[in-house]
Amino acid sequence: MSGGVGLPAPKALLKGFSVEDVDKVVKSTAAARVTVDSKPELPEGAKIVSANAHGASFWTQTARLDVVLSDGSEIAYFLKVAKGDIGKGMLTGEYESAKLLHSFSPNGLPKPVAFGTYASDPNSHFYLCAFIDMALRIPDPAKFCAILAEMHQNSIGHSPEGKYGFHVSTYQGNMPQNNGWTDTWEEYYVRGLKDFIKQEQAVQGRSEELEELLGPFFEKVVPRLLRPLEWGETKIKPCLLHGDIWYGNIAERTGTDEPIMFDPAAFWAHNECGLHVFCSIASRAKSASR
Repeated sequence: MSGGVGLPAPKALLKGFSVEDVDKVVKSTAAARVTVDSKPELPEGAKIVSANAHGASFWTQTARLDVVLSDGSEIAYFLKVAKGDIGKGMLTGEYESAKLLHSFSPNGLPKPVAFGTYASDPNSHFYLCAFIDMALRIPDPAKFCAILAEMHQNSIGHSPEGKYGFHVSTYQGNMPQNNGWTDTWEEYYVRGLKDFIKQEQAVQGRSEELEELLGPFFEKVVPRLLRPLEWGETKIKPCLLHGDIWYGNIAERTGTDEPIMFDPAAFWAHNECGLHVFCSIASRAKSASR
């Protein structure tokens, strides 16, 4: 889920998921085939023994699935369901983001399993991943930064043609990001920020004070700060970012205290993009330790 100023705390779902409903989702994974995985459905012979609402989200329904495999062993999955075109876009972006991020940092976030559309309801879409028991608290800063750095470093050099962007749209909450490919970080940054400003104005209305600042900001400040990053031997290279790091999307694995991230909205970018949120994360961690 994604945070936002002024938004109320997300509410945990009161309505549970039935095993029958989830069976429809599992059967839909084989029919949807929108993933590139060779076998996105659950293992052959697997039986869902329980399906219960789990977690909280602003935009989706979420559940834990407990499954018994054919050999008698047990495994749990996390299911997320959303409606409509926006819901489909959100879950497509999350699945594609998680799949690529997990390839560079296997311990950094839950392993994605499948994405698809209900065979019985074309307006309902789902994302399925491994279930991780989490303690919803700020992880150790050193451990978290280490796993974030691993993800960034391992991805450098793998962006298609060295470009900035992503191959599908991703979402900040229910707000789409324009991830079309660009050759420079400046171009991607400016376009993305302008898009967010337009979305903000559509909801909040225009601000004369903001509009007075935007001209000099885009014409002078951005080129002076970002353009030199593209010059010479120290030219930056795009790396893959989680894209929505804030204290609501990070936690600790229960029992190990190792950090874990979730709800990604990935894109190829400057490695320091988005790190401003560490100020709020650090402040929250400091308050929690008192």
